[in-house]
Amino acid sequence: MEWLNKKSLRQSFFLITALFLCLGLLLAGISFAVCIKFRNSTPVSPQFEISLDEEGKITSGTSAVTGPQTSEQNSGIGNLVTILQFTLPVFWVILSLLLADIVFYNLKLKRPLAVLQAGAAKIQRHDLDFQITPCAQDELGQLCRSFEIMRRELQKNNLELWRQMEERKRLNAAFSHDLRNPITVLKGSAKMLQKGLDQESSASPLLKESAALLTEYTGRIETYVELMTSAQKLEEIECRPLPCDPSTLQAELEHSLTILSTGSKKNLKISNTIHTHQVHIDKQFFYDTAENLLNNALRYASATIAIEISYQKDHLSFRITDDGPGYPAALLQKGPTPFLREASSANEHFGMGLYICKLLCEKHNGSLTLENIPHGAKATAIFNYPPSN
Repeated sequence: MEWLNKKSLRQSFFLITALFLCLGLLLAGISFAVCIKFRNSTPVSPQFEISLDEEGKITSGTSAVTGPQTSEQNSGIGNLVTILQFTLPVFWVILSLLLADIVFYNLKLKRPLAVLQAGAAKIQRHDLDFQITPCAQDELGQLCRSFEIMRRELQKNNLELWRQMEERKRLNAAFSHDLRNPITVLKGSAKMLQKGLDQESSASPLLKESAALLTEYTGRIETYVELMTSAQKLEEIECRPLPCDPSTLQAELEHSLTILSTGSKKNLKISNTIHTHQVHIDKQFFYDTAENLLNNALRYASATIAIEISYQKDHLSFRITDDGPGYPAALLQKGPTPFLREASSANEHFGMGLYICKLLCEKHNGSLTLENIPHGAKATAIFNYPPSN
């Protein structure tokens, strides 16, 4: 059947169908002729009628119709042969067409489809270490070759992506390594400064507070650098919620946000409601989200920014509103994405802040909701606590 593999699907289907149709027509003609011959050769049992005169002599003799039983038998056989005479040809033609379809599927379709299906299943399992060999020179063979080209391109792209990820990982490691020493020096210096100020009785409370804040933020930078050392992308940062006291968390956050808003000439109002004595949250995620949302509000607010923090039994919500122009329609429609910003904006914030906030909330099994209000914009960050064991 090598010659058949070189034919196209249309030609192969036509040839196979024509061959089996001819065979079916031949069998139909043979069965039709056999039925006619059989019907003509069926024996008929003759009967005779004899007439006698008064003296007992034969006056006449004529053949008569067969008896009732013999007539019924011959009639039944004749009807059966007549039925077979017309049904057998139709049966052979239909059977030949069905056999033609089966042979065409097994010779031209079965193997290429199995190869393509197996290749698609391997690609779905992210296994590109295989090769697809064309089974014929027809349309399915061309499809197999195209599939093989696609597999090679996918494998090439995956290798390139892997190389880029490894390069990015090495860059992150080098960046983190180069930052580790300066951060260690800053952290040590901040601790020494804080210790010296604590021993100095005449030191002002403002200096002590600034030294403590410097130590705290140096520790946060160190933690972030350690996270980015092992993570190749933001989505790989691990969420580590820990039990925290809401009052302590609130005090630290208010202090941090107040410092960020210093010099902005914006009126910052912070309120909170506490309905639980303990929250389970990743402080790094919470602080980064709150500070990013505040920075975004500081850039666009006209005069007033209001922050509401609610500590619930199963989640923590951070809601911030400002009296600015509101979020762009594209941002509300598409959601926070990297590098999305207004065309008329002259600042260099390429939408990463809101995208990071959304990502951190989702990593904490929460959400970030952005909406416009009658006189400004509102953002609500939800941090759900992990289920208790």
